[in-house]
Amino acid sequence: QQTKPAGEEEQKYDHNGNDINVQWQQAAIHMKNMRHRLYHNLVRSLGEDIVRDNGPKYEQYRLPNTLSVGFKNVQSGELLQNIQMDVACSAGSACHSDSGSSNCGEQKISSPVLEAMKVPLEYARGTLRLSVGPTSTVDEIDEASDIIVRGVKKQLAL
Repeated sequence: QQTKPAGEEEQKYDHNGNDINVQWQQAAIHMKNMRHRLYHNLVRSLGEDIVRDNGPKYEQYRLPNTLSVGFKNVQSGELLQNIQMDVACSAGSACHSDSGSSNCGEQKISSPVLEAMKVPLEYARGTLRLSVGPTSTVDEIDEASDIIVRGVKKQLAL
């Protein structure tokens, strides 16, 4: 039995004979582009002071499909209530409270993960996790951006 040289990957093909590794690479590039578009739409509409990308600075440490974004002085729980019927997303952290309250807006601390990532509290409380997929379209990203922007502006009374 022959062994492969170190670092050489086995080529796999789908039922149409297409190289699966190439398909994954193309999907990753598309998702990265959609993630960038989503983030830049939010910044363009709300400003760099309100929108914070909580993810790693260097692209090689990021997932191509996921955006952790914090909105300054926004409460993610309230934002989710306003947009959840139109945009599939989740709060960026679990709320912690000794009082047992489920209202994220009353919390004084953020999640340990966001704290470890050194996300300032005013952004951590308003953090959403957003994901794009290999079939996400520009129109869908633009629509989701608009819905999120409206929700943030409503909460900030802008």
